Amino acid sequence: MSTFCVVGGGLSGLEFALYSAIQGNKIVVYESGPDLRKEHVHFDTRVLKGDEKKVHWTADEHWAIGGISERLGGRSLCYHGVMLPLEPQALASWPEVWQQRLNGPGGLYRQLQKEFTGKYPEMTRQQQIGMPLTHAPQAAVIGENATFSSYSPLYQLEPFIRDGVIRIESATIAKVEKKPEGFFLIDQNGRTVNPLPFDKCILSASALVNNKIISTSLAKSTTAQVTDHYCIGVAVKVDQGERIAEYRHEMLWHGFSEHHDLNANIFVVERPNLGSGDRLLLLMAVVEQNPHQSEFSQLHCHYSQGQTRLEIQSHHSEAGIKNYNCVARRIVEFASEQLSTELVPLFDTPTEQAGAFFGSTESTEIEQALAALSETDQSNVYTRFIFPYGSYEHESCTHPIGGTGDIALTNDLELTAMPGVYAIGPGAFPRLGIANPALTICSLSRWLASHI
Repeated sequence: MSTFCVVGGGLSGLEFALYSAIQGNKIVVYESGPDLRKEHVHFDTRVLKGDEKKVHWTADEHWAIGGISERLGGRSLCYHGVMLPLEPQALASWPEVWQQRLNGPGGLYRQLQKEFTGKYPEMTRQQQIGMPLTHAPQAAVIGENATFSSYSPLYQLEPFIRDGVIRIESATIAKVEKKPEGFFLIDQNGRTVNPLPFDKCILSASALVNNKIISTSLAKSTTAQVTDHYCIGVAVKVDQGERIAEYRHEMLWHGFSEHHDLNANIFVVERPNLGSGDRLLLLMAVVEQNPHQSEFSQLHCHYSQGQTRLEIQSHHSEAGIKNYNCVARRIVEFASEQLSTELVPLFDTPTEQAGAFFGSTESTEIEQALAALSETDQSNVYTRFIFPYGSYEHESCTHPIGGTGDIALTNDLELTAMPGVYAIGPGAFPRLGIANPALTICSLSRWLASHI
């Protein structure tokens, strides 16, 4: 029996811990935050005392300051369960061996989709939809009184914790030390947290924090790429037509429309009608910063005297901005066409000017967009909302598989510069693609659990 340490208790870390324990290994998970949340949350809107987002980096004005919620469960209790595989054009940028592992015959995508379909009816539940949309597979369940929950490995850990196979410790890990007898972890106060060595170490914090730990462990500054999804949407109010589908919960999409020419998916849900009888819809575009159009942003890990400071320099090429603006127009055109009405903006704002870039400095929330529509007497109008670049919590590509330099991973997810240390999560993605990363995150974690 091997003993592994896992740094980070989000989706990737807990998924690895669960399936490595099933393989017969002992696991210790180190998570900096407390165990405060017990149920899924909607877009991470609740703030619990001791669970506020903490920012561990500086950035320019074009990378949003989002921060990290330090807690057991991490994003595994905050995502809404969309389980989409990477689209072919994104997967083609991955090493051939990973293309086969993920999407080959009997690959991880098919294995997980089959498993989730057996447990979560929303993976395959088809509705009659009044516009051309593809079903959005979600590992989610709607229970009594419309309660919502989606897949998280956290809920399956209890028997392993009870039997001592998995142990969860509260600690903020800053450094990994390799000695002849094995691996030791050092916390932010310089204390060694494990008296006995670990056989292997798995970094599964966020894409940014993983790199911070790597730089501190190597005692050197590093520079990596980093990206996130762009996300722009519209809330629409119309006074005509039949509903596109039955509404059951705000976290369940009716479906999505593929716009691969713009590296985007547009997700659609129709909310309950307003008191006036007008219809209310949300359309949200998830857009990739395509590496063929735009270099990614840069993550600088500045190491000095045992400490590492993170700095992000964002980058948006002219082609990337043009593509983003095309998506901003496409989402309105798509809604107007499908709803058979000419939608106009409720507010005459600079964001509606030709050539404007809906960049990270704007911060219109979904609820603000909806509130504005509910308060106006006008119909056939829309308001915009965005998740600023860098705030969508899909930070990726910081220690990519098959990359170069000290922060790159081998095809077996092992850190090139520190054999025996592995890194998982979206930071390991060579290319993010436009799909929600959850299915690929689970795939990487399960593959690693089965192969070390």
